[in-house]
Amino acid sequence: MKKLDNKNKTYLNYSTEDGKSTQDILKDKITLKQKSVCGHCETENNEGLYCKSCGKSLDEVETSKKGKIIKAFKGDIKPILLTSVTSVAILFLISLGLKLLMSFNLGELINFINPLHIILGINLGTINLNASTMMNSGSVSIHLGVLLIGLIPLFALLLSNVIFIKNKNAQDILYNSVGVGATYGLMLVIISIFSSTSSSISQMINYGLAVSYRYNILELFLNGFILGFISTYLIGYKKKYFGQNIYLDILKKAINTILILYVAIFVILLGISIVDNSYLYELGLYNYSRNTTFILSQLASYILAFANIVPTTIGSNKLSILSIINGDLLFDTKLMLISIIFLSLLVLILTGYNLRKKFKNSSSNIVLIFSICYSIIITILSSFSVIYVGGNMPLLQMNSYLGNIFMGSGIFTTLIISFIYSYIILKIGYTLSDFE
Repeated sequence: MKKLDNKNKTYLNYSTEDGKSTQDILKDKITLKQKSVCGHCETENNEGLYCKSCGKSLDEVETSKKGKIIKAFKGDIKPILLTSVTSVAILFLISLGLKLLMSFNLGELINFINPLHIILGINLGTINLNASTMMNSGSVSIHLGVLLIGLIPLFALLLSNVIFIKNKNAQDILYNSVGVGATYGLMLVIISIFSSTSSSISQMINYGLAVSYRYNILELFLNGFILGFISTYLIGYKKKYFGQNIYLDILKKAINTILILYVAIFVILLGISIVDNSYLYELGLYNYSRNTTFILSQLASYILAFANIVPTTIGSNKLSILSIINGDLLFDTKLMLISIIFLSLLVLILTGYNLRKKFKNSSSNIVLIFSICYSIIITILSSFSVIYVGGNMPLLQMNSYLGNIFMGSGIFTTLIISFIYSYIILKIGYTLSDFE
């Protein structure tokens, strides 16, 4: 006969005093957290004495508040490092192939470019170029925010995430996303430091030519963080995690909403271009019309910002509500732009309506949180899609040259206007659900 305490004695599976099951006595004596985390495999368990995954006992579950916090933020740094390093390694191999292709067009200038520069370039970093000879000097700032190029590092990060990152709950997604973003961004900064160099050519007419270039370190870190965070988050988030972290759920919804809008705008532009692409001439982009995939993928991001009432500059044209009303654009082009604005209104109203249904039991300000996520993503997309080449470089026949396709609205302007716009429209949709 074994004793469990001073009052209850047991014989086999039952107490000799009150006949209560030994298992029930053990349950009374062990207090489990609402979501107990197994100390062996870190699986969450809602009830029971043993882990549903590995079968280990849960009777040593931490109950203190401090223990819960430590447990919640416990993570493994190894997969994060492996994901970032592998992504850079994949990009290095890709950059070797790109350098070979570039050598056929750039000639001797390819000697100034190494694979590390290409890695930074496909991560959409801004390069500041200075050149001088015994006769002249100049500088150029270049930001080639070609979205199709940005897909290359995103692909490398997604592939590495599939291999190394394993998520068991919403907390893991947040930890891994921030970890990969910060690590990948730091790696780009380190690469940029070693890539900021000076070179010179002393042959024939280029005698005494000196070239130096450096990158915007803060921008590269932010680019790397955003690419790393988004790739890890998109791969790791699953429907079964819904409700574990309301902020991650709303972020997922905001990403989906913007993706729907972007794809819809791209399809509209593609359909119109097949019938008549003269609107590209009005926007100053007709020279790019042969490369439909490139120009429409860029234009869709610019029009997306415009659809959120953000003034947007494309070449020498500035699109805004006032320019649509009083501008020189043809009626068909104005009709297309107005239709896209109404499309964004409809999507946001339906999104607000859907938010009310999904988060009806939440005490948080859902519309405010969504608008913040939405405006930040719109601003990031606008910043990434900037194509800008400007400066003074007589050596390359670039005297006060400015690129003729670029996003002209500032980051702060985009953030504020898109936030106010999305909040108002979402609130309308959110309120409409109360009338059911």
